[in-house]
Amino acid sequence: NEYKSYLSGMTRLLWLLLALVAGVMCRSAIRSHQAADEEDYLPNIDPDYDHEAFLGHEGRMEFDELTGDESRERLRKLLPRVDEDGDGNLTADELYDWIKKQLLKYIMQDARGLHEGNDVNKDGFVSWKEYVATTYGIGFVDNEQKPPENEEFDYRDLILRDYNKFIVADTNGDQFLSVEEMGAFVHPEEFHHTRHLAVEETMNDLDRNKDGKVSLDEYLSDLLADEEEAANNPEWMAGEKETFRAVYDTNGDGFMDIQELKEYLLPNDVSHFKDMASSMVKAADWNRDGILSQEEILANPQIFVGNHYIKTSHTEL
Repeated sequence: NEYKSYLSGMTRLLWLLLALVAGVMCRSAIRSHQAADEEDYLPNIDPDYDHEAFLGHEGRMEFDELTGDESRERLRKLLPRVDEDGDGNLTADELYDWIKKQLLKYIMQDARGLHEGNDVNKDGFVSWKEYVATTYGIGFVDNEQKPPENEEFDYRDLILRDYNKFIVADTNGDQFLSVEEMGAFVHPEEFHHTRHLAVEETMNDLDRNKDGKVSLDEYLSDLLADEEEAANNPEWMAGEKETFRAVYDTNGDGFMDIQELKEYLLPNDVSHFKDMASSMVKAADWNRDGILSQEEILANPQIFVGNHYIKTSHTEL
């Protein structure tokens, strides 16, 4: 219960952030590039994303297709790769390092896929024009702010947002994105030099009246856009109102301002990954020695892999 309560509080806005950064793209041309150093990478987690953080995106998909016994066996074979010192046990630090590597791997896989799809001339880089052409259409190249015709969607704000992100992600200023720079472009919340853009974009999406803060009504309106039936569920509405007041509106003024949003989305740099690793250890550490043996991990696989077969059958171990 303690582990579940840790994971339950911070879901809505972080899923919004993931959706926000997952739909964006790229640029190209000849140049020597200066890749973003790995120390620029800043892990930021969704607390409901623990199984994918531990396994990686593809690994999680694989585990979800396995039976309970198959998942346990695969988990047993995975453990030596997480066990950095080879002593047969896992510490919170080892889990933290592993989770960080899995997220970085996912980000760069995502960046490589988007980079390849937008690198039209296949020179290894993505230019702004290439990105605009592949994302919005050739008609927007050199005419990014053209007004919509008839009932067409108005892309001007989205294109301007992407351009600002393109410029910041382009760390060497050569007006092209490398694969590494694409990582910061498509996942700005994960890198020090672009993380402020993720906060600003999320605020812009939530703040409908553009007064610089998010009211309870704006917060609920955003949630109800994806869950219309929830409007008729008094219990759900009451829970979300309480979540807004207790979690997001930390100063109690009835609004979530940009600082409160920043503290929620990007709390204390890497602290959430460390908290996740510590929570995993605490949840599975039956003998309370502060480390996890292989026996403890395999007796609690639902904490690490989230397989639905395991969730229903782990009590039979």
